[in-house]
Amino acid sequence: MRIQSNNPATQLGKSGSAGRARSSSSSFSVPQESGQTSQAQQTSHSAGLSDVTSLLALQGVEDPLHGKRRKAIRKGNRMLDLLEDVRLGLLSGNLSMSILHQLERLTEMAESSGDARIDALVEEIGLRAQVELAKLEGHRAG
Repeated sequence: MRIQSNNPATQLGKSGSAGRARSSSSSFSVPQESGQTSQAQQTSHSAGLSDVTSLLALQGVEDPLHGKRRKAIRKGNRMLDLLEDVRLGLLSGNLSMSILHQLERLTEMAESSGDARIDALVEEIGLRAQVELAKLEGHRAG
């Protein structure tokens, strides 16, 4: 059985006086410094902006393997769902041949996602599906 959690984001902070700045009667002032220091501060602010711009640009670049990974994950999830349907069909005595054909077709499709871990998981799920199909074929033949 596969469990998926889709919890909505919860509010992290509480509203109230805890986060508010307290005012005081004394004032704070920064002494004036030479022009060199202010120029250095201006440069560091510019560098921060270019860093943020670079990060945003990197996020916009799409990974060419992203679609293949997502497709492999969908295939693995679909095989798990079909295996669950086979289990339920065997328990209820109403195993549909269309489920077996779908499972067989999925196990025959061999595609690489480019991620060795995902490929290994999908192969393990496919192997389990082939074992179940072979057991069912043995029951039909014998």
